[in-house]
Amino acid sequence: MTITEKILIIDDNADDIEITKIALEEIGRQEKVVAVTGGEEALKHLRGEKNLPALILLDLKMPGMSGFDVLREIRTDARLKPVPVVVVTSSTLDSDKQNAHAGGANGFLYKEVDIDRFSAALKTSIAALLFP
Repeated sequence: MTITEKILIIDDNADDIEITKIALEEIGRQEKVVAVTGGEEALKHLRGEKNLPALILLDLKMPGMSGFDVLREIRTDARLKPVPVVVVTSSTLDSDKQNAHAGGANGFLYKEVDIDRFSAALKTSIAALLFP
């Protein structure tokens, strides 16, 4: 297994994917981004890839397979388990943050309306996980 510099976005909302891509572009990571729009699609993508992403940005609230379900599948798959996962959500529930960390998330970010604040928070998370 090889881990690349690619970042995988898993989010069912096209606008949120676009905002995340813009934020990644602002921090110099735009050329390495792949997005999928659902949990089942994400797992199929991950399991079919020879080279795993360096980071997964995972939405929690998706129809069908939720982000918690995807996180559980990633953390129980020996091949996928080492990939860092940052939950990126609009949920402000403390229980979602606690459950994400308990489920093995490496980070938790709120989807900010302000792109500059979101970019700064994303940059901090990526730097902490990819360049400790």
